[in-house]
Amino acid sequence: MKEKSYLGNAFESFIVFFILLVILQTLFEEYALFMNYSARIRTYLLIAGFGFDLLFSIEFLVRLFFAARRGGAAGYILREGGFIDFVASLPLLVFHSGPLLWMTFFSGEAGFFAALGSLSFLKIVKVIRVTRTLRFVRALKIFGKLRQKYIITSKYVARMVSLAVLIIVLALIGFAFVEGGEVLRSGSEETKTLLTNYLEENPEPDFDAFLRGSESVLFIQQETTPVYNRVPARDFRENYLIDDYTVSRISGYSVYFNNRDLQKTKSFINLLAFSMIIGIIVVASTLYRLYFNRHISGLVMVMLRGFRSTEYSTPVRIAQKKRSFETYQLAEQYNKKWLPLKRKIMEIKNQNL
Repeated sequence: MKEKSYLGNAFESFIVFFILLVILQTLFEEYALFMNYSARIRTYLLIAGFGFDLLFSIEFLVRLFFAARRGGAAGYILREGGFIDFVASLPLLVFHSGPLLWMTFFSGEAGFFAALGSLSFLKIVKVIRVTRTLRFVRALKIFGKLRQKYIITSKYVARMVSLAVLIIVLALIGFAFVEGGEVLRSGSEETKTLLTNYLEENPEPDFDAFLRGSESVLFIQQETTPVYNRVPARDFRENYLIDDYTVSRISGYSVYFNNRDLQKTKSFINLLAFSMIIGIIVVASTLYRLYFNRHISGLVMVMLRGFRSTEYSTPVRIAQKKRSFETYQLAEQYNKKWLPLKRKIMEIKNQNL
């Protein structure tokens, strides 16, 4: 299957290369979070993710512009992979990598996104974060950019993988909407409740005694004065990004809660989902594709060639164990009725000549 190109073959090859890169970047970004890599490495990965989302967003808009100029915008969106280009670019740029990059470099405590965070914007961002899985949908575009022997195989394999990826993405989004339940819950939630009750009963709290052995609280400030430090300021800057912790105002104190355990759980789930998607793509593009070619596309191509070419009279090979398939039933009719009739017609033509 040769996908219609609005940008030229050289640029299409360039895009395929970056599709492979963004898949590797997404996998490594989750792995780095799960393995507690330094904030510097994860910031580089975040910047790379933003760059990929920006690149693919520009690609989508350029394709849409050229398609619209030719009067084919609807065709591009509905039939030529435009919908895949859209869901794997602009939503991720606007709701995930863009806000996270902003909050990372502007501390997340001032400005537009922080104000929205007091509403439920950050909850939406966390849900959209799960949909980074949509970057893997772009791998389906490769089916359209590579030369395929059989068009029907590419189309049906791509649709099958698209459906599988969609189911996984919807399941992850539904999973991300679980709030305050037993499925996804940070250990800091319980500590927050206990600390709130403790501060209400103790006007002069002893944080060192109360939080001894706990990893849920990173540090506590009263106004701008630190009153409790479990993590030194330097280690905090080097190892924690904006989504690794949450800040709560409790009884006049700013309490920084560790969110790493929840983040690691989400990363583990995402890595499992990514592995499932890669496995589905590999199985579909190899085993299923070979099966589909052998029992459907290959048979149809032999018959098409027999209909089109007067010299081609090769019968279709019938797999006895699969002869109940409609394609093999059609092939039997082709072998028994069309080929003998074709030979008879050719004999009559030769006699007349």
